[in-house]
Amino acid sequence: MKFGDILRQKREERRMTQADLAEHLGVSRQNISSYETGFKIPPLSVVVAAADVFRCSTDEMIGRKIS
Repeated sequence: MKFGDILRQKREERRMTQADLAEHLGVSRQNISSYETGFKIPPLSVVVAAADVFRCSTDEMIGRKIS
């Protein structure tokens, strides 16, 4: 699963709008939309902040599975 898919899934599980998440991450709602659709790749700082918001690891946010 790609970052955008994971971001959307976690956002929807928390019942957050794109605007809500954008406020938490300090980016625009349009950026959240672009990340979710894969149009833009987020900077590392956004990945880390999203992991903090969703209380998960950055590995989980980027879809990395450690075996």
